Amino acid sequence: MKNKFLVPIVTPFNDDETVNYDALYRLTKKLLSEGADGIYATGSSAECFLLSEEERKKTLETVIKAADGAYVIAHVGAVSVKNTMELARHAVKAGANAIASVPPFYFNFPFDGILDYYREMASLKTDVMVYSIPSATIKLSIEQYCRLLSVEGVKYIKFTDSDYFTMQQIIAATGAEVYSGKDECFLSALAAGAGGAIGTTFNFMLDKYLEIYSLFLSGENKRALEVQTEANAATAITLGNLFPSVKYLVKLRYGIDCGGARKPFLPLSKELKTKLDKLAETLF
Repeated sequence: MKNKFLVPIVTPFNDDETVNYDALYRLTKKLLSEGADGIYATGSSAECFLLSEEERKKTLETVIKAADGAYVIAHVGAVSVKNTMELARHAVKAGANAIASVPPFYFNFPFDGILDYYREMASLKTDVMVYSIPSATIKLSIEQYCRLLSVEGVKYIKFTDSDYFTMQQIIAATGAEVYSGKDECFLSALAAGAGGAIGTTFNFMLDKYLEIYSLFLSGENKRALEVQTEANAATAITLGNLFPSVKYLVKLRYGIDCGGARKPFLPLSKELKTKLDKLAETLF
């Protein structure tokens, strides 16, 4: 796995909730300069399902332009094949290196329908990532993962779960390249065979995860766990209101104002903002 650390970049908003493309461009540049191997664009951290189709397209174009040749995966997930393929074709044309998607959700589709969904994406002759996340309410079996990964072009999994028995079994059965998506369990995911990571908190503390990975590779697992614990203390605070918290910490660390999150997400409370200010003093 060449591109191990991908940042699922947040979407900066102006006060009126329009996308701040200038801030997005600058944040992309900054994260790559901080050591990211690439960017995972228009995913959950980008509030993708709160963006219009045109906003998702323009957001991706902005990231690709700012990345200037660095690796970019475009999350193109939607419920319908039609909408997903519209975004997928655009992503390929715009220059994304790969495309990703959650399984189609909400309607409890049969697995064969989900399989066809990924076959359609793979027909574009680009690398495809399966985005596995429990909040999509789709729980796939090991056998189903194996069937998905047998589709030519379906190469990666973004595993945002803590069922590392299942993850390890998938890797053993398929040899798939798996990215950890659950920041607070990154070290555990490495032990179970993950080769890289895509984590929301990378937007403001990528350095912590780069350190954990380096310590893990050198066998310094006690120190790796200490750093993971430090990162988890920060993550625990952000979980009070995740996306606004991450954007606030991006502003404190990099001076790039990303605004808040789109409604129905709530703005930061004064209490949480105070906690984030104190966190920043120790973290940065």
